[in-house]
Amino acid sequence: MYQLSELHGYLENACVGHLLDVATGEGEFLKFLLDSVASFDSATGLEPNKESLALAKNRLFPFAVDLVLGNVRKIPFEESYFDFVTVSNGLHHFEHPVKAIQAMMRVLISGGRLLINETIRDGCNPAQECYLAYHALKADIDTALGGYHRDYYSSDELTSLFQETHIEVERSFLSANEPEMLNSKEKIWQFSHKIDEMVSAAGELPQKISFESRSWELKEKILKQGFQKPPQLTLIAYKP
Repeated sequence: MYQLSELHGYLENACVGHLLDVATGEGEFLKFLLDSVASFDSATGLEPNKESLALAKNRLFPFAVDLVLGNVRKIPFEESYFDFVTVSNGLHHFEHPVKAIQAMMRVLISGGRLLINETIRDGCNPAQECYLAYHALKADIDTALGGYHRDYYSSDELTSLFQETHIEVERSFLSANEPEMLNSKEKIWQFSHKIDEMVSAAGELPQKISFESRSWELKEKILKQGFQKPPQLTLIAYKP
C-alpha cells in the first residue's frame, strides 16, 4: 500500500491526460495514481506477467484501465502517444535502465511528464535495513534463477541515470516515513513463512545453503529490529 503523501498532494490537482504505467505488476501503484489525480482521459498498464495482470484487473476495478501484456524493451505504442508515463519500483528490474528511460520518453508527447518512483537504500533505520536485507536476498534468488533483479539504487545513482539520458529533473519527492509493516506476531509468522517459500524456490541451486543461512539471520533481525519500507524517491521529468 503506497502512502507517498507529498506525491499525492502534487497529483491531486493534476489532469494527466493519457497515462501509461510501465511494469504495473499487480496494479498497486497505478491504483494509487488513479486515486490521486484530479482526472485522466485514459489509463494503460504494461506488464510482462499474465498472472500479475489478472490480479491488477481485480485491484483496479472499477477504474476503466487497459491492461497490456508487454515490457519496456519494446513498448507496443507509437511515439508521442501518452501525456504521462510512470514506473514504480521497476527500474531496478531493468537490465538496461538508461535504454528503458529512453523508451518511456519516446512514447511521451512533447510537454508530457515521466515519473519514476524507486525505493532507495540511503539513510535507513534498523527496521528499514531489515527490508533491504530481505530485498537483497530476493534479488539474489531471482538472479540465480535466471532473471534480472539488482539491489536498490542510492539516490545519487538514480539521479545519475537521468543525467545519462540528458533528462532534467523537474520535481522530486522523498518519502521516508512509511509505517511499520510487521506489527503483530501473526504478521511476523506469515512473513517468515513467505521467506521460507522464497528460499525453497531456489530448488537445488549451489547457493541454496547460503540463501538458507541468510534467511535465518534475516528472520532473527526482524524479530529484534522490526520491518519497515525504506525511503522512496520520486523523480519527475518534463519532455520539451
